[in-house]
Amino acid sequence: MNQGSTFGINLAIVIYYFLPRMQVSTYSYSWNLIFDFRQLSVFLNTVVMLFIVYQKTHLNKWQNIDSGRMVVGSYILYLFATVFYLMILEFL
Repeated sequence: MNQGSTFGINLAIVIYYFLPRMQVSTYSYSWNLIFDFRQLSVFLNTVVMLFIVYQKTHLNKWQNIDSGRMVVGSYILYLFATVFYLMILEFL
């Protein structure tokens, strides 16, 4: 993997972290904990992706992983989560 594609993948991962996300809050403490889990999962997902790209570039591990597909998959997951949150907001 060359340095140009590594920079692009890292930039796409960082942009993924800063994408705007909806915040749902209810009167129930339990539901708020479930909805707040998304922030933690996005943070962990971003750190793991950056870790995998670093190991693939510098330590020659994870050679069978296509980093571009990994990032595109996270963006698709972001779109699905946004649609899911919109559906929840319609029914609340």
